[in-house]
Amino acid sequence: LWDGDVLLESLEDISTHIYSFYKELFSAEPRGGVSLCADFWPLADQVSDAENADLTLPVFPEEVGRAIASMK
Repeated sequence: LWDGDVLLESLEDISTHIYSFYKELFSAEPRGGVSLCADFWPLADQVSDAENADLTLPVFPEEVGRAIASMK
């Protein structure tokens, strides 16, 4: 896996990189740029509070490593 100009070869380095990528992607910090109006998605297509709770559970680097290892 390439991270810019750096080739990540070890399972630990790859797991850490993937964990950091998704941690930053799903962080609660506001992001600038384009955003959708509150009623853009029909209510039936929105994530419920229960689904959101499941989607925002913490993910740990060890879980990422196990998931990657199981794909081999």
